[in-house]
Amino acid sequence: MTSKLKWRSTHITAAILGAALLALTARHAVVINSRDLRTGVLAISSMAAIMVGLILLARFLSGRNQPTLYLTIGFFGSGLLLGVHAMFSSEMARTASWTQMLVEASDNASDGLISLSFIVAWLSWWSREALERRVPAVARFGIVAAVVGLTLSGSLILAADPTVSRRADLLWVAFFVTGLIGFGRKNSRRPDTLERWLILAGIFLIYGQVMAGILGDGAAVGQVGAAELMTVVGYFAAFVGGVVSTYELFERAERAMQVARGRNEELQREVVVRTAAEEESRQLALIDPLTNIYNRRGFTALATHVREIARRQQRPIHLLLIDLDRFKRINDSFGHAVRDTALAEVARILTPTFRKSDVVARTGGDEFCVLLAEPDEGLQTALARLRQNVDDSNNAETRSYRLEFSVGIARALPGDDVSIHALVEMADEAMYEEKRLHEGAA
Repeated sequence: MTSKLKWRSTHITAAILGAALLALTARHAVVINSRDLRTGVLAISSMAAIMVGLILLARFLSGRNQPTLYLTIGFFGSGLLLGVHAMFSSEMARTASWTQMLVEASDNASDGLISLSFIVAWLSWWSREALERRVPAVARFGIVAAVVGLTLSGSLILAADPTVSRRADLLWVAFFVTGLIGFGRKNSRRPDTLERWLILAGIFLIYGQVMAGILGDGAAVGQVGAAELMTVVGYFAAFVGGVVSTYELFERAERAMQVARGRNEELQREVVVRTAAEEESRQLALIDPLTNIYNRRGFTALATHVREIARRQQRPIHLLLIDLDRFKRINDSFGHAVRDTALAEVARILTPTFRKSDVVARTGGDEFCVLLAEPDEGLQTALARLRQNVDDSNNAETRSYRLEFSVGIARALPGDDVSIHALVEMADEAMYEEKRLHEGAA
C-alpha cells in the first residue's frame, strides 16, 4: 500500500470514528463526571495547540511560507484561548459574574481562529502568485491582524446571545470543512507529512466543534464530553504531526549535508589530482617559456583530464581557439622583439580573464586555446570579459599596434565521444570563418 493510500485510509477511518462518536453524543452516551479531568483535558489541548503553533512558527521563519504563518496564528491563538477557557471555566473562577461571558467568548474565538487559519492558509496557497504580485506583504499582514481582531471582538459581543453564537459555530464549521477539502486537494498534488497530520487533526477538531457548538454533547459544568475528547485528540494529532514532520526535515537536512560532505571530499580529491597533474606538467616541460602558460603538449594533457572530470560531473565543455588578426604585420613592421612582447601581453590578458580551473595555452605561433567546463551563459560572460580586457589593454598601452583576434568555439556534451584534438579542429574551422568575416569587413 502506498503512503498516499495509507493516509487516505487513515483520514476516512478518522471521519467514521468521529461520526460514531457524534451518534453517541446525540444520545449523550459519552459523558465523564470529573472537574479535574475536564480542566486537565482543556489544559492538554491548550498546550498541544501552543506547541504546534511554535513548531509552525519555526517552519515559517526558516521558509517564509505565508500559509504556514496563518496556520501558526490559528494554532497558537487557539491554544492561548483554550487556556483562558480552561482557567475561567473551573469552579473556582466561576464565582465572578463576568467569567461566564469570557468562557463562551474564548471558546467561540478559539473555534473561529483555527477554522479561519485553515481556509486562509489554503486560499493563500491557491492564489499565492496573484497575492504576491498585487498585495504587498505589509497589507497582507494588516488584513490578517484585522481578521484576528474582528474574530476576538465579535466573539466577545456574541457570547451573550447563545442563538447568534450557535450560528457563528455553523460559519466556523463551514470555513473549517472548506479549508480541509482545499488542503486535501493540495496534498494529493504535493504530499507533505505535516499537512497530512493537520488534515487528520482537523477532522477531529471539526467534530469537536459540531458537538460542542451546534449539537451539544450533554456535558455540564465539571464534566468531560465527547467534544472535549475530540478536541484534545485533534490537537494532539497536530502536535504529533509537527514532531514527526520536523524529524523528517532534520533527516532530509542531514542527508543533504552528507551529500555535500561527499561532494566536498570529491572536490578535494580532484584538487589534489589537479595539483599533481599541474606539477607533472611542469616537470615534463609543458610550459611555453615565452608566455609562461601551457604549450600545445601541456594543453592536450591537462585538457584531457579536465574533460574527464566534466564528463563525470555531467557538465559540458567549451574549447576556444583564439587567433590574432593581422599579426604578421606586427612582426614585419616592428620585428621579433615586439612580436614576442605582443604574445606575452596576450597571455597576460588571457590568464586573469578566465578562471583558474580553465586551461589556457599557447598552441601555435599566434594561436591560443582555452578549455572551459562551463554552461553557455558562463561562456558568453567569459567572451565578453575577454573582449573588454583586450580593449582596455589597447587603450591603456602606448604602442604603435592594436591587438585584435578572431575566436572559434567548439562544444561537447558529457555524452559526446569527441576527443580534444577533434574539438580543436572544430574550433579551428569556426575561427577561420570568423576571420574571413573580419577581413571582409576591413
